[in-house]
Amino acid sequence: MNGADKPAAPSGTEETPAAPGWVEDSLDRILASLPFSAETLAPFRAAYLDCLAGCGRAADLDSAHDACRQGFLRALKDSLGLEPAAARTLEQKLEQLELSISSDL
Repeated sequence: MNGADKPAAPSGTEETPAAPGWVEDSLDRILASLPFSAETLAPFRAAYLDCLAGCGRAADLDSAHDACRQGFLRALKDSLGLEPAAARTLEQKLEQLELSISSDL
């Protein structure tokens, strides 16, 4: 095998969807208020960030963000038993984060 017959792998310079760099830190601060460890939240956090990154410049960015947020909240409720009061507070904080993302574009 000389390398020519290997499938091409994406390089570090290829464009992939990503949320603005400051979003991860902001999200981490929001999630720190939840009664779950960062390790427990990691897969949910990653899925939410991936969803936000996939929104890009969607025609209806608010609707796309709403879908990401609702999926994230549903996953936390269903998988971790996030309490309704905590879910409402989290939703408000995520809405503010998403508004900041929209205004940053």
